[in-house]
Amino acid sequence: MGLNLLLIVICLLVLMATGTWLSITLFGTGILALTFLGKGGMAYVLESVLFNSVASYSLVAIPLFVLMGEILIESGCSKQIFRGVKKLLRPFPGGMLHANIVACSIFAACSGSSTATTVAVGGVSRPELERQGYKKSIVLGSICAGGTLGVLIPPSIMMILYGSLTGNSIGQLFIAGIIPGIVLALFFIVYMGGACTIHKDWAPPREKVSLGQYGKDVLSSLLDLWPVVLIIGGIMVSIYGGYATPTEAGAVASVIAFLLWVFYYRTLTWVKFKRAMKETVILTCQLMICVVGARALGQALSLLRIPTQLSEFVASLPVNRYVIWACIVVIYMIMGCLVDGIDLEIITVPIFYPIVVKTLGFDAIWFGVALTILLEMSLITPPVGFNIYVTHSISGSDNIMETIKGTVPFVITMLLFLIVLTAFPILATYLPTHM
Repeated sequence: MGLNLLLIVICLLVLMATGTWLSITLFGTGILALTFLGKGGMAYVLESVLFNSVASYSLVAIPLFVLMGEILIESGCSKQIFRGVKKLLRPFPGGMLHANIVACSIFAACSGSSTATTVAVGGVSRPELERQGYKKSIVLGSICAGGTLGVLIPPSIMMILYGSLTGNSIGQLFIAGIIPGIVLALFFIVYMGGACTIHKDWAPPREKVSLGQYGKDVLSSLLDLWPVVLIIGGIMVSIYGGYATPTEAGAVASVIAFLLWVFYYRTLTWVKFKRAMKETVILTCQLMICVVGARALGQALSLLRIPTQLSEFVASLPVNRYVIWACIVVIYMIMGCLVDGIDLEIITVPIFYPIVVKTLGFDAIWFGVALTILLEMSLITPPVGFNIYVTHSISGSDNIMETIKGTVPFVITMLLFLIVLTAFPILATYLPTHM
């Protein structure tokens, strides 16, 4: 096992270091492993991988949810979401900073994309928050961290990929992400409220709003938020109630989003429609090619019995399973500094899934949620956290250290939440077991 694994790792690192596309890197490494390290007769295996990798009904959910997210971005609904949320949260400590997190949570539950969430909500909120006197670093940190909720709160492209790679129910994964997503958002809110209470100069003084005025604000905010509540409710109720699969729910949600674009937001133009369709096709094709590459490498690892032998080795270690899990977390944190979240998921799931689920005995759905949180952390972990650069691009500043400085406390907050989720796995498993 040792020599084969070493050769595969070297091949992966060399191809990645040359700037080769991840999909080609994975597929090329898989072909080399099957051809030169396997037992021969691998042509049939490759044909099977090429066909079966994409001939999956569950993967149809990816373009549908991507399309829905692109429609919502082009429609301009993020402005209404932020406007509605800020009315609800302005009297609380930290004020409109909380609106970033809640607005990101709501938009994430519609788009499923961290990048889309960061750009859509951050582009609207950042100028207004800075104009009102909020400290720039915590504004950028809240946008950056809030955007990562797009990969935890369903629908989530990362969860679809995890379910496809491991054979677990995507519907159960979606439902499992609801409570952790809400609790993690609350963790962010508590941190910002506490930080702004301690550091008075980080936020303007709290607004004093009468009970009657706040009641009017609540009603007004509902008028702004009802379209996204309709989409989110449609997705969650249909999946949780067993009325639709995630793929069917994605189709219905895309139609609802399009109808809202045409008849409610009324911002549809031919240019915006073409742009939404083009982005959907590009992102879907990129993901599908990566899936084929991952399946090829996964098949090679499986035939070489590397995951099985690694699992046997881990099982023989005289240590508690939580110690091994902590080591895996550290590995993900280090790799997350160097590799993008989706790429990291595709590379590591075939190796770590058998160890965590089959050897250590952790629940497969729980691991899907925990892995998603780890991948979230990779999106905001310096120096290569993708969301850091997305946030910096809309920050209006030349100093990226300002974005990093504001983001680090949220990385620590996510790590604390991961410890809580490990101690109380029922946060992720309760709803799926009652579907």
